[in-house]
Amino acid sequence: MIDFADKRQVALAIQYTNVNPDLTREGLLAHVRTCADYGFHAAMIGPCWVALAKEALKGTGVRVASTVNFPMANDTLAMKLAVVRLLAKEGADEFDFPPNPGLLLGGQEEAYAEELREMARVAHEEGMQIKAMLEFGYITTTPLKIKAAQYAFAAGIDWVKQSSGWGKGGCVATEEDVALLKATVEAPCRVKVSGKVNTLEKMKSLFAAGAELVGTSSGPAIVDGLTGDPNAY
Repeated sequence: MIDFADKRQVALAIQYTNVNPDLTREGLLAHVRTCADYGFHAAMIGPCWVALAKEALKGTGVRVASTVNFPMANDTLAMKLAVVRLLAKEGADEFDFPPNPGLLLGGQEEAYAEELREMARVAHEEGMQIKAMLEFGYITTTPLKIKAAQYAFAAGIDWVKQSSGWGKGGCVATEEDVALLKATVEAPCRVKVSGKVNTLEKMKSLFAAGAELVGTSSGPAIVDGLTGDPNAY
């Protein structure tokens, strides 16, 4: 558990996120400057900005994180794997991706498991960490949530996450979902959380339930003890 009275420790547990489609080059550079100033764990950004962010963050210790097939989740496995390799070439240190929820919901469990296994295999071959956004906005029953987390753990996924926090598949982060993930996976797999985490108190409650990393667009507000935009990610 981190010391929430230590702003540096709080910042190091936050991936400050801006994956908005209307982000400009100038906006991206401002975002990564903020990441460096606060000492966030990572700048979470869209794939098109990875190379620029990598260059801008050189020497800061801030990681470059991005996404694969976000938020739709339904590209083919071959398409997803190709993007993983391209992200590695661009300089990403890690990425979040949503495994296709329709496979699990429709009973195609081996295909769901294979996607997780292959994504983890290629990510690790490329030297990247991988986080699975399980999209509990779609996978709503406790048995299926547990099953999704079990498949991710068995595949060697580094981090499991209850959702992206975006769109139909996203959902607000809850202590219950975090506790379910924490109880289902084992080290070295860990729990990340996203979805309306916009205050220090909210972050504290989710970490008490078992989270160790948060993705949010309210990073500076959390560190400064303020309240982030309630309508934002």
